[in-house]
Amino acid sequence: MTSRGSSRRISAAAGNADAVRIGAWLVVVLLIPRVVRMLYPEVWVEDDFYLESAWLVSVGMRPYLDFVHPHMPLLEWIAGCYLKLFGTSHLSVEILSEAAIFAASILTYSLARKVAGRRAAIAASILYAYSSLVFRYHVYERESFIAPLIILGAIVTLADTTAAVSQAAILAAIFFVACAIKLTAVIPFAVMLAFIAVAYRRIAGAIVSGAVFALALAGFSALLYRLYGGEFIFQTFVFHFLKGRDTAGSIVTYPRMILDVLAPLFVLGCIRLIANRMVNRAVVLVIGIVAAEYAFYGVLSPTAWGHNYLEAIPFVAIVAGIGATLLVRAIADLIAGAQAPHRWKLVAGGAALIAIFLIWITPIVNENWLHGAVYGFGFVPRAEISQLAGALRAVSHPGDDVIAPSFVCFEAGRRELIRYPETYGVYREAKAEYDRDGFFAARRHLGAADFFQIISDTQHFWIEQMRDAIAGGKVSAVISDSPIQMFPLVLVPEDFLSSNGFRVVLTTDHFTLWSRTPAPRVTPAP
Repeated sequence: MTSRGSSRRISAAAGNADAVRIGAWLVVVLLIPRVVRMLYPEVWVEDDFYLESAWLVSVGMRPYLDFVHPHMPLLEWIAGCYLKLFGTSHLSVEILSEAAIFAASILTYSLARKVAGRRAAIAASILYAYSSLVFRYHVYERESFIAPLIILGAIVTLADTTAAVSQAAILAAIFFVACAIKLTAVIPFAVMLAFIAVAYRRIAGAIVSGAVFALALAGFSALLYRLYGGEFIFQTFVFHFLKGRDTAGSIVTYPRMILDVLAPLFVLGCIRLIANRMVNRAVVLVIGIVAAEYAFYGVLSPTAWGHNYLEAIPFVAIVAGIGATLLVRAIADLIAGAQAPHRWKLVAGGAALIAIFLIWITPIVNENWLHGAVYGFGFVPRAEISQLAGALRAVSHPGDDVIAPSFVCFEAGRRELIRYPETYGVYREAKAEYDRDGFFAARRHLGAADFFQIISDTQHFWIEQMRDAIAGGKVSAVISDSPIQMFPLVLVPEDFLSSNGFRVVLTTDHFTLWSRTPAPRVTPAP
């Protein structure tokens, strides 16, 4: 007995040591893409006004009242405090974002291990960490911050040994925080509550969790209403029904332009799940979340904005990880000399499927390669942003309003005259129609309209303000948008600037800085 017990202890100790080695190795593998992305000399610029919003909050400006903000403000409050402590720069906020992505990678491993074991978990976490979509959204995208919360919620949901009351309270707390960042986190929360009620027959627990969550969110909303008044209600809840929608006919198939290698591996994973009858409760939860996210973003509220799918990517990666391990194991068996013909068929079929997807169905060169970017790496040089920000600071003063892209204003610590021009005109039109005609009339007119057409039709709201500010001497510096940006919108005519006393003080590869001040001309760095 003593010898047998000693052998078991030795075996357990060896297993623990092996797990530690694998854990340490995996942490390094998951850290590498985060560090590499921060060291890469170009940043992906998209949704950069939210970046500026965090800085605006850090200097005391109020969401909803001082700038348009169609989301809950918790993330901006947290990021504003962070920027006060660690300084305002792309690198500073990128460290915060990459920390959230790294946490999501680790949590993806934890969830995937519950779903399909250690090998699939390793593959899933790596697929998520090295996803082109994740590389693309490396700077302050709110979905990057709610993704780890959603994964954590799924882990808690699968913890069926946890007391029902504790599980309900923890889930409510997790998704209160997630929805205080972005309200669409309620979609996976609804899936998890339904799962608890049906799979574990904890109907009372699901109801309690939903009720606690609703009360917490209602209380938080009441606080925000007290702080910001009716503008909070309109911008956070009402505006989403009045801002139009993306009417392009390809929205249903939009994921094919962002998923690349994840898509064929996801299909392989589904094939393995069905063929091996691996459809357990955990698998049902993961597939349910993927389906619900797609149903919302692809059908019910169709949008062609890749960042929305960051919420679903970890769950897609888990199924893809199951497919990847199937293929890797077959290849390993062949290398080891296995003579099973079905292994050759599996490898050949898997390789053909991946090739078809990456060439045609979900091409490897997709939306994550825009503007010269490669696999989400790109596309505005960090050095150019730093040069523009330094020059902008030199020709303006703290507290000045300037006309410049949001990411440059953020880096320079200067306030944008028209904050969030992409949405400002749409907001003004929606608010005017809502106040004049009521919600339902405004919804009929604007709800089904094309979002980009509304942006074009409402430019006059901010163009007039910009022209008046330039002519009236209220701004001292102007940088027009550039074709390198995702959606260049603010284009101030050069002759108008010249006729109002502005002159060029800096020209970079993509932008031109105009100033009214007598500052000496800034020469580009060699």
